[in-house]
Amino acid sequence: MYRSQEIIKIFDKFKLPEMITNTILELERKQLFNESIYEWLYLPKIVKEEKMKRFFYEYNNDLFIEDIHTINGNMNSLQKYSKRLSDLKIKNINDAFSLNSLRFNSTTLY
Repeated sequence: MYRSQEIIKIFDKFKLPEMITNTILELERKQLFNESIYEWLYLPKIVKEEKMKRFFYEYNNDLFIEDIHTINGNMNSLQKYSKRLSDLKIKNINDAFSLNSLRFNSTTLY
């Protein structure tokens, strides 16, 4: 049995007018519709994030293990490695800004 039919039967027991029953059912339909739209928009975002996490882990797991071996429990190695990573991060940000600022002219490509 459908939910709306169950609601109609319950309201018939309480002898509620048909207009009130229809109004309640309409409000419920609107709420369910809005919730389903939210789920359709929100779930792909979650799936994409999970795929990215899995992709990041699978392809970078070996790199992380190599990083752990490089540091080898030494605090000086950790500080040097951390400095190198922060320098690379800054360099990547600067490179991204410079690439972002490039403008291509379609006549020069031919």
